[in-house]
Amino acid sequence: MKQFLFGLVVALLGSTMALQAQNGYNIKVDIQGYDNDTCILGYHLGPKLYIKDTLFQPTSKGKWVFKGEASLPGGLYFIYLQSENIYFDFLIPNDKEQQTISIKTKLDATRNLSKYLSIEGSKENEVFVDYMKTVAKQEEKARSLQRQIQEAKDEAKKKKLQEEMDVVVQKREDTQKNLLAKHPGTLIANMVGATMQPKTPEGLDRVQQFYFFREEFWKRFDWTDERMIRTPILKDKLEFWVEKMTMQAPDSISKAVDIVLQAVQKGGNEKMFQYIAAEYLNKYAQSKVICMDAVYVFIGEKYYCNGQAPWVDSAQLIKICENVQSLKPLRCGLYAPNIRLKKMDGTYVSLYDVKSKFTALYFWDPTCGNCSKTSAKLVPVYEEYKDKGLEIFGVCSKSWKELDQCKKKIEEKKMTFINTSEDAYPLAVAKKTYDLKANPYLILLDENKKILLKRIDPDQLKDIMQRELNPKEEEQFNDNAPDGQP
Repeated sequence: MKQFLFGLVVALLGSTMALQAQNGYNIKVDIQGYDNDTCILGYHLGPKLYIKDTLFQPTSKGKWVFKGEASLPGGLYFIYLQSENIYFDFLIPNDKEQQTISIKTKLDATRNLSKYLSIEGSKENEVFVDYMKTVAKQEEKARSLQRQIQEAKDEAKKKKLQEEMDVVVQKREDTQKNLLAKHPGTLIANMVGATMQPKTPEGLDRVQQFYFFREEFWKRFDWTDERMIRTPILKDKLEFWVEKMTMQAPDSISKAVDIVLQAVQKGGNEKMFQYIAAEYLNKYAQSKVICMDAVYVFIGEKYYCNGQAPWVDSAQLIKICENVQSLKPLRCGLYAPNIRLKKMDGTYVSLYDVKSKFTALYFWDPTCGNCSKTSAKLVPVYEEYKDKGLEIFGVCSKSWKELDQCKKKIEEKKMTFINTSEDAYPLAVAKKTYDLKANPYLILLDENKKILLKRIDPDQLKDIMQRELNPKEEEQFNDNAPDGQP
């Protein structure tokens, strides 16, 4: 079965010891043909599988009993055979059924544990197993038909095979709809509903189809069911929503995230909201995509620094809100904060004194190896485009007392663009103003000093300059074309 990754384990509130003793879990496992002593119980949180319990001694050959005083949080769990490196899934639907689950399967040459899987003592797992086996047969039939369609050379035969395929697809859809109708509110029904593809009306063009699909994307998802946290489905949908169903621009992604978080809040499940808010905040805190820190600022400011994240301890919350305030004025599209520093000759220059179509603000350190490599790549870009509209405002991250180190590196690398430094405090203010965490750091500004791109490298800068400052090839061709020719 496919494995999925969930990047965050959500802390769940425990029951009292008395309730734990009263409830708990008791899961019997019988695997015919498995002779190893080790059996593992675990749960899904994305593509990673987390271990809950490991038994090293069967009660008898191929039989184990997993017991615990505390009830397991609902979700999709698995039994893993470590020596065979295979596993099968089952459900923990509620507190009651996990006390009576009895699982049987067989290990043979096929290594397909799900093929022989049967579960007693849990109505939801009986539905789950029946559904999975039915769908497996339908998918096997669909794969066979697909191969035949690809191999068929006769159009009439291909058409007949496609008609058979359409029947299989319709049966799959009917299976899903029947399950939702017969078992509403169950974990398996919520899982199936969340993965069902909306049927696009006929007559729509591709753009209309996209917006129809986007509108229907969350329609069957139950925001109140926190068991979905422990399935592969929620994280997968969260990622698909912002990466495939949303324009890849910070404002668009912020709106998409907001749609989800508002829907969760409306559903009223605090653990679901905690999980999703943390997932998105962490995703955009760690994003390497240029300018996407604006999404982090949006989530942090609206939901964390506005009293809607009570699960975060005060020290961590202070750090988040400090980061938000530091990054907020540095979002792409805003005017860059002005800084005033000394050039190497001791005269002052401010960032806004630079008059150029593009200005690259470049923080570097003469003792930094990566800075040396970056400067070596940056210099030829500057030399090529300095007369076409590019200026570089360099900030050497050494105080005026260590200016000789800056000057030596400038001469060595032939960095003829504007280079500045300053006494310790003004230089520290400049670095704090731009939230400088490490060197080198390159920011591209437009002629009005609005931030275009951040954390770019010289190769990216060169690509942008080629596109923006070089005459277009088509224009060059037209200029040189003979009279009367296109």
